[in-house]
Amino acid sequence: MDTTTRRHVRDTRSGQGWTTCVLSVGLGLLAGCLLPQDDTLLDEPPRFMNRSPRIIESLVLPQERIIQDFGASRCELTFEVAVEDPDVDDRIKVHWFIDYSPQDPRGPYREIALTNNGEARRPDRGTLRINLASANSVLSTPGQHLVEALVSDAELTDRQPESQVVNLPDGGSIIDPGFVISYSWVVTTVQGDCR
Repeated sequence: MDTTTRRHVRDTRSGQGWTTCVLSVGLGLLAGCLLPQDDTLLDEPPRFMNRSPRIIESLVLPQERIIQDFGASRCELTFEVAVEDPDVDDRIKVHWFIDYSPQDPRGPYREIALTNNGEARRPDRGTLRINLASANSVLSTPGQHLVEALVSDAELTDRQPESQVVNLPDGGSIIDPGFVISYSWVVTTVQGDCR
């Protein structure tokens, strides 16, 4: 290798070293600088999105979901659901439907609003009592019947929960969904001695 080539290689190496050194110092200074932060304060904490209530299955009555021979040995049934909701301020309703048909939609047979005690588990239960000895008992017709408990934290329209539009402080909005969950029993009523 001749002298000019050696000098050129040495000059190129020292140029790269200088560039690397300048970049390293610049990055070090940049990392040490404090970046300005947004100092906008929230007027209130952001609202949590709605969460679904839950039916506590170990506390449901009756525990068997298929009830045979109703009216033969027993004339009364009590249906109960116990509910918990992590959103303790939600208004929880239990909507009882009996033999609901989408072809002939009707409202609930009965609605029960559960007491709000400020805790996730509601203190009372959605209860429906059916007695075959009472006049016009809803399960008195022999055959199969479907008994449903729909638990909702929103108003229902055609058994579907309504959502709410929530306006945000920045002028935008979000859809906060409502929820509905269900539990059902199949009851077979037979002709018996209940009347």
